[in-house]
Order: sequence, then structure tokens, then C-alpha cells
Amino acid sequence: MSALSFGPLRSRDTPQQERAIRRVHDILRATADYLATDKLQDLSTTVIAKRAGIPVSSIYRYFPSLDDLLRELYLQSATELREALFTIFADEQTYPGWRDRLGAVLTTQRKYIARHPYYRPLLMRFMANRETIAVEDDDHDELVVFLQARWAQGGDGFHGGDPAVVANTTVQVALAMEDLIAAQPDRDTSRPYSAELFTVLEGYLAHYLADV
Repeated sequence: MSALSFGPLRSRDTPQQERAIRRVHDILRATADYLATDKLQDLSTTVIAKRAGIPVSSIYRYFPSLDDLLRELYLQSATELREALFTIFADEQTYPGWRDRLGAVLTTQRKYIARHPYYRPLLMRFMANRETIAVEDDDHDELVVFLQARWAQGGDGFHGGDPAVVANTTVQVALAMEDLIAAQPDRDTSRPYSAELFTVLEGYLAHYLADV
């Protein structure tokens, strides 16, 4: 079974009835379980319905197309990961310095991709069209706003730059590297890229952040 915990739907209205919500979660879970071991190009609504033990018509009741279903699963995964990263950004007790938080964020990002094998093919499918996924864009904007506000107030010893520009650049670099990490075939080959991302962002942020 998938370790993914599902929240409200991100790409469409969440059903009101508890039975319908369970059905949607069953569909998402069956899709995630399939993608954890099998190829995305072999996926079909028939395969998902069989795994979920439901009629194919039930899938189309909630998701008009397979692409709609995959987009929802992608957004659910991305949301779970972003919430974990926000928690780290805000946890100054566990991670007192910005380098500590940066390392924890990148480690969490890499481990999430490794522990959730269904996320990798979804990320590869949608990364070329991130701009078309408005919901995820909102999540990224929220992270930029969070960092911008923190640094505008002098958090992490910010100095010598425009907090909005630095925050946006930081998030965009992290997203680009996330795509590169996800493109690697396994955990071992992705680890060096994660280390490089830390090197790139640490060197960049060191121009604007201070050890306080």
C-alpha cells in the first residue's frame, strides 16, 4: 500500500460524501501503487480499476481523463513534500542556522523522491509543464513569499540584496535541481546531484545570509 496520505483534492472539488472520498482515495492509491513498480506508459484506467476493485466508470466519475487523475496524484504528492519543507523552514529550534535548514530541506526532498517511487515518473511527466499547473505554482509562490518576508525582516542575517529576488531565485534553482534529481534512475545516482544542489545554494545564499 502507498504511504501517501491524501488531503483535499487540489485539481477539482473534493466530494462531500465520505463514501465518495474513500473511493477517490482508493483510485489515487491504486495508481500510486502501480507506478511504484510498473511503467507509466503501461498505465490505463482499466488497470487502475482492477487494482482498486471498482468499475472503470467510477474513475471517470471523479477524473474525466487519465491525465486528470495523474495530475491530482502529482499535486497530492507535491503538496505533502512542500508541507514537510515548510515545517523545516519554520523549525529554528531543531535547525538553528540557515545551513542546517538548507541541508535538512534537501535531504528531505531527496528521501521523499526515493521513498515514494510513484512520485518520480509523475514529476518527470509534469515538470516540463509546471507553468500549466496553477495550483502548484501557488504553492511555490507561497514559499517565495515566506522566504521573502523572513529575509526582509533580517532573518538569517539577510543583507546586501533584494529579498524578493533572492527568494525567487532560490526556489527556482531548487525546483530545477529537483527535476534533475528525479530524472536519475535510483537513489545512489541521485545522491550526488542532491549534494551538488546543496553546494550551489549554499554558495549562492552565503552572499546574502549570515551565521547568526
